[in-house]
Amino acid sequence: MNDIYKKIWKLAKPYYEKGRSYDIPHVEWMMEEVDQLADEESLDKRLLLPLVILHDVGYSEVDEKNPNIKSKDSKTVHMKAGARISRAILNQVNYDPNLAERIVHYISVHDNWLFGDDSPYQECKEMAAFNDLDFLWPTTSFGMFKTMAESMWKTPEEFYDFWIQDEKLVRRPFCCDRTREMWDSSIKEIKRILDGGQN
Repeated sequence: MNDIYKKIWKLAKPYYEKGRSYDIPHVEWMMEEVDQLADEESLDKRLLLPLVILHDVGYSEVDEKNPNIKSKDSKTVHMKAGARISRAILNQVNYDPNLAERIVHYISVHDNWLFGDDSPYQECKEMAAFNDLDFLWPTTSFGMFKTMAESMWKTPEEFYDFWIQDEKLVRRPFCCDRTREMWDSSIKEIKRILDGGQN
């Protein structure tokens, strides 16, 4: 990872420490996945990587520690705060102004799916890829899957049924073969564990 992105992450991390209990591993996993995905899909890392690093910094200003991921109030607060915080961080590292404006804009709308607006993910492939990775995160481990289930007051079994019927799978289909394959593999593993397989 280039030094500029390391600087952005260093400045973002204190905000994540004030946010949700799982924000740091969430963002670190997404950062790891972006490198390979961007290379395979010819995505612009200059746009995608800062978006991934900064997208949830606004949870530092949400009162509830691990809010329901479908809470419109917390999504509104964290997108607005995230755009403001991201702008300050990108200015601090002297990021390309044109890219910075796009990143800040996308952070301000990155969870608009909850409000029925899928246009941000149709505007560019980077946003579609971002949405794929953000959606995949809860399935990356059974521990994370249980945490997300708890945040929605569901058992893991209930959350599984809920997640495999999420509107993303219809409204915002996976942008590429790699993320689709990641979903197929990870959700199959979650199902195996739920059916009594070893964790």
